[in-house]
Amino acid sequence: MYKKIIVIGLLLISCSDLILNEPPNDFLELYMSTYQDENGYYLIDYPDLANNSYTSVYYKTLPHTRVFWTSPDSFTVYHWGETITEPIVNYSTYSSSDSTGQQIIYLYQEFIGDTLTIIGYVDENIISTLDFIVY
Repeated sequence: MYKKIIVIGLLLISCSDLILNEPPNDFLELYMSTYQDENGYYLIDYPDLANNSYTSVYYKTLPHTRVFWTSPDSFTVYHWGETITEPIVNYSTYSSSDSTGQQIIYLYQEFIGDTLTIIGYVDENIISTLDFIVY
């Protein structure tokens, strides 16, 4: 009888430890490898005389997680008489097994002096934004 009580007690304690030590819920943290000013904006130094350039946004989330990207900021090109407008960041990426990842952002000269926004999301509940200034 006592053995059953001890076994049941151990199971309850073990199960409560599992519940308390659950892995964290999904999350998404965005950052850049550049200076961040006192207002929280990352500063991107646009290369002199370049017609266009790229920068990167880095992220941390759970391993092997698909991260979707968008931006309210866009660029326009004219190709064979067609006007094509696209966001400065495209599509999606997957985090690596160490939970990190990187996405490329397109820049061009007209962005100098602007504050741009990148939006990353895992689903409708896990959304993260990052603002940066091109100078």
